[in-house]
Amino acid sequence: MREEYEVISHNNANFHLFLVKIFYRSPHIHRDYEICLIMDGEVCLITQDKSVSLQKNDIFIINPFESHEIKAGSPALILSLQVSPSFFAAFYPQIKYIYLDRTHLCSADSPSECRYIHNYVIELAYSFFKREPLYELKCASLVNQLFFYILRHLPFHEISDKERISSKTRGKRMQNITQYIDEHYSEKLLLSDIAEREDMDLYYLSHFFKDNFGMSFQNYLLKIRCERARRLLLLTDYSLLDISVSCGFSDPKYFNKGFQQQYGYTPKEYRKNFKKEDFPIQQNHLLSTQEFLSNSSSLITLDRYYT
Repeated sequence: MREEYEVISHNNANFHLFLVKIFYRSPHIHRDYEICLIMDGEVCLITQDKSVSLQKNDIFIINPFESHEIKAGSPALILSLQVSPSFFAAFYPQIKYIYLDRTHLCSADSPSECRYIHNYVIELAYSFFKREPLYELKCASLVNQLFFYILRHLPFHEISDKERISSKTRGKRMQNITQYIDEHYSEKLLLSDIAEREDMDLYYLSHFFKDNFGMSFQNYLLKIRCERARRLLLLTDYSLLDISVSCGFSDPKYFNKGFQQQYGYTPKEYRKNFKKEDFPIQQNHLLSTQEFLSNSSSLITLDRYYT
């Protein structure tokens, strides 16, 4: 998790699919539509205005430049399709003004919508990962069919040019801020440092952060530091004091309190409980914040779940 603003490297078709095992993804944005199918586990999806719990076979959709955070009690398996609005530029350019209003679908409450989107995404994934001759054409066809279905059956509204440009500007600013935090979280870091760097008023930046990330700067920084500390607790034999210092905590008491707030255990309890777990569970928790599966592993995983 190098940058919280994701710059997606697409193929020439301006879309990309991947399977990811995810434990935690801090608040971030990207410029694409993202359609995610939860294949296994449970996640909490947090956007600017709501928090929703989702489980296996549920679906969530993220609009371009929409901040979102993903948390899981244990690593969840998610199939993600990211599509740039430019994919539709030649034949449906107005999609860049479309903002979906309904962005999570629970299979229990919306069985029909979930089933259709689920089938499109799974068929698309098989074609994308297999890379058979002409797979690009089949994938492009399925992406179009999928978005046709979504825009026919899910509510949306159109935003203005001014709103779209504002979203892009906001996204670039969020990119700069989160990248700087990611590079300096282990140091003493104040909001005033970022305000000076971005040439922003401190009061304005404080509200900008809360409005776009759904939390204060201090809470965001705490989440980043705690997640780095969690990995060090599991992957190293470093002392709690060393981990506290290396992750930017000025006081071990603050480290203990913040970690317990995030994970429900003190750092010492978290490490102790991990050592008691069976090996398969330990393997899961040794994951970094997120682990992307290769094409071959993705195919094996899809076969395990859907054949």
